Parts: sequence; structure tokens; C-alpha cells
Amino acid sequence: MKKLFLCILLSIIFVSCNRSKPAVFDESEPLALAPDVQWALVIDPYAAYRSENSWSGEVKGHCRKGDILKVEGTSFSNNDEYWYYFENGWLPDSSISLYSNRLKAQTAAGRLK
Repeated sequence: MKKLFLCILLSIIFVSCNRSKPAVFDESEPLALAPDVQWALVIDPYAAYRSENSWSGEVKGHCRKGDILKVEGTSFSNNDEYWYYFENGWLPDSSISLYSNRLKAQTAAGRLK
């Protein structure tokens, strides 16, 4: 009985001492987990950045479904629409989903595809 108990105990110790890889944080985006920064995931197949927070604004560029963007600002338009400002221009809230950190946005982006 002692030998059986000793074998089980040694097996548990051997299995529990197995080393796992340490967590590695992606430091390429320093604000990825900042509590006061919002992140947006583009949900439209293609979306156009606008120069103003309205549909009549000039198109400044494009983004695609799955792109993750840092929110730089927000605005409420005359047409009762929320618009979000990014590095490349304005996008309407109908084109994006908002997340409290970049990791959540990345996880959601993985589900889009």
C-alpha cells in the first residue's frame, strides 16, 4: 500500500512540475491594454475614411473587415449618427465594433473570418 501511494505521489509531482511556456506580451502597441483607450474592429467588408464626420465628407482612404484601429476621437453628427476618428479619418459607428482593449478586438477579429 505504501508503494502504491508513493508511486501515485511521485507521478503527481512529476506531472505538476512540467514546465510550461511563460506568457509573452506583445509590446508592439504600448497602449493595447490602456484603460482609457478604445479599440475598433472594422466589420464592413470595406469602409471609407472620411475627411469629416458625415457621409458628404471627402473619402481619404479605405480599410477592410478585420482591421483593428485605435480610436482617436468621437463625434455626434447632425444626422443622429456617432462617428469615430482614427489616424486616417472618420468612420461611422455602423462600420465598426468597439472594444475596451486591443486583445478583445483581436479575439473578435479572429471570429469574423
